[in-house]
Amino acid sequence: MGAMGFLKYAAMVVALGAPALAQDGGIEIFAGETIFARGTRVSVTEIQKVKEGLVEGSSEITDPLDRRYEDRRTVVGLNHGFARGWSFSALLPLVERSLESTGGDLSNSGVGDLSLIIKNQFHVKNWVRSAWHSAWIFGVETPTGETGAKDGGVRLPTSLQAGSGSWDPFLGLASTLDLDLWRFDFVALFKENGEGSQSFEESDKLTLALSGKYRFLHETYPGPSASATVGLKYSKSWHAEDHNINVGNSGGDELLLKLAMGWHPRPDLDLGISVDLPLHEDFNGQQLGLDNRLQLSLGWRF
Repeated sequence: MGAMGFLKYAAMVVALGAPALAQDGGIEIFAGETIFARGTRVSVTEIQKVKEGLVEGSSEITDPLDRRYEDRRTVVGLNHGFARGWSFSALLPLVERSLESTGGDLSNSGVGDLSLIIKNQFHVKNWVRSAWHSAWIFGVETPTGETGAKDGGVRLPTSLQAGSGSWDPFLGLASTLDLDLWRFDFVALFKENGEGSQSFEESDKLTLALSGKYRFLHETYPGPSASATVGLKYSKSWHAEDHNINVGNSGGDELLLKLAMGWHPRPDLDLGISVDLPLHEDFNGQQLGLDNRLQLSLGWRF
């Protein structure tokens, strides 16, 4: 196997799990509240996820190829409330992926997998200046992204393709507790990946997230408001499968710290920035560790 061929194989077996979830993006979709009935929000979200540094289990080891994997995406989102307590969302990512190493560089870009999401708010309790909302989230990633991109006439591995080629359902529970200027969010989400292109099935994934937000600026309506958020996100991924055989260098546990700021210059405009940083990683086999994940969001409600 030549240097380029080895690099492509390494990209597949080491960068597994590196792509961001296709349902990442949007604003307030994975929260206990639903957008008001007949209301609509359009959003644009920029996400950059960088993985570098080889990790075996929970220990950093030397990477002979000095690899750096980057997943950048622009996610166009639509969130529409079609009935009281019910909303529909669609998220379409435009994806750029690259793998840099001492053996050469590989990259690809294209339209990713479209996510379709239904949310039903099943619990609401209101108090003075406080409320508690909970909702079920049902969704599926559809195989709209390209899976046949090539480099030098050779098909790129799945970790560098814009799409997965599979139908991937997910189910979630979100709960939001507002206490005056404080807000607490809990989200549980399980995603099951189907067999996609090149007979490859990405890792199934369970994500649990808990965060606290404080509005440090809150002027009388329709005045501006601003908030700061701190949270933890735990994820467990199972082994990926290649031609129905478990891939050793895939799956594991990850604990991330989330820091975020939100700004609402007026009630119908949402601006946000967040960063995820690794606190603990415990992978199966050898995988690239997370360096950081940065997200910028802009939303407009009408």
